[in-house]
Amino acid sequence: MKIFLFCILFLSLGCLPEVEGVGVKQEALAPSTALDPNFGHSNSELWRARGRRNKRYYYYRRRYYGGRRYYYYCKQQPVQSMPKTPNSGGKDKNGDGEEKEKDKDKEKKAEAARAATKKQQEADMPRFDKGENEIFTSKDCYEVVTELGQGSFGAVYGVIRQSDKQSFALKCESCHLKKSMLPHEANVLLALNLLKSPHFVEMIDYGTVGDRFLFVIMKCVGKNLWDIRMTLPDRRYTLKTVLRIAEQTLAGLRDLHRVGYLHRDIKPPNFAIGRDASDMHTIYLLDFGLCRRIVEKGKDLRTPRRECAFRGTTRYASLAAHDNKDQSRKDDIESWWYMIAEMIIIEIPWKQKKGTDRDGVRADKQRLRESDDYFKFLFRKCCYEQMAAILKYLDSLTYTSIPDYDYVYHNITAIAVVNKIQPSDPPDWDPDAKRYKGPVYREKQPYIVKELE
Repeated sequence: MKIFLFCILFLSLGCLPEVEGVGVKQEALAPSTALDPNFGHSNSELWRARGRRNKRYYYYRRRYYGGRRYYYYCKQQPVQSMPKTPNSGGKDKNGDGEEKEKDKDKEKKAEAARAATKKQQEADMPRFDKGENEIFTSKDCYEVVTELGQGSFGAVYGVIRQSDKQSFALKCESCHLKKSMLPHEANVLLALNLLKSPHFVEMIDYGTVGDRFLFVIMKCVGKNLWDIRMTLPDRRYTLKTVLRIAEQTLAGLRDLHRVGYLHRDIKPPNFAIGRDASDMHTIYLLDFGLCRRIVEKGKDLRTPRRECAFRGTTRYASLAAHDNKDQSRKDDIESWWYMIAEMIIIEIPWKQKKGTDRDGVRADKQRLRESDDYFKFLFRKCCYEQMAAILKYLDSLTYTSIPDYDYVYHNITAIAVVNKIQPSDPPDWDPDAKRYKGPVYREKQPYIVKELE
């Protein structure tokens, strides 16, 4: 070991310049190759470049300066700052400063473009001024009276049909959007209106107003299931209401699948009750922006893609959605299961996780399947056997499977029987009602009623 260290020391000293006399060192000579004026030659700049993993550091360090020779040369030089070239502004010579400036310019341009687009969308929206608040179609004339809400892609307004003074909701979208979703939603609603399912709002009219906006006029609905829950005591539904919600939402999903569409974003805010006294107990399925046609002309099912982007809401997304796989009918029902499970046990394991933590949420959902004791603990108060049976059945399905909706419904009714819940019990949001007056689940419905063009 000593001989090895001595050899290293001897070789390193061999790199030093020659000396005259005994114990007197001659000044170290600068490298024969001129230094790069844009790089500098102080030891501090060398180490700064090294900290940035600058390629120049390795290039000059190895090729021109050698090992210890450069060290002794830098030691005799005064510390100098990095030389600045004209218009450099003290930026890093490796181009980091220029890249940052370019990124800032891009961000400013993108922000300006977003602001301009938003301003254009606001200018395109309906107006309340006299003479400008009327929308004419081939069917009727509608007067815009109030704004009900706004979103990232458009807005919803309250309108009055002039022929009979009935109130409706007008959903509109600017014509200047790069990708418009409203025509797609209109096509889905048209197909569902042909089915005449009680769980979808009736589309009254649709069209465009010049080059300003597209619109769809539909029946008004009341509060969504999430907002209703937030107004209840302890912010939770009673079991009788959860079972009624499960029954109606399952029927709505089945009817959507019957006409060949997937929803891909099942969650409480996308279900709402009726607004009038006549349909207050009816639950409607809303928001078809993420809907996808699963049935193609001449095919029973679309061929699944190898990989696709995530679609849905993390809290209620199926395992296939978490894995960036193509979703099918079973995935809508799996999302429905998570929604109903959350209403039953409230403290769902992944409730506190953020929407961006998809891996963590997926791990919690997988744990439900792997640990029976954990599953029993979560559903210790009720519904363990039935909810476990539904989830086990859904996990047995494949991409091409058509779910047995009636089997799922029978498990829901079994929960009602075990807990002595009467079918006539009214929901929590209408406590003054004497009995339930909403739609009833109908079994043995045909899957495809008409092939959509």
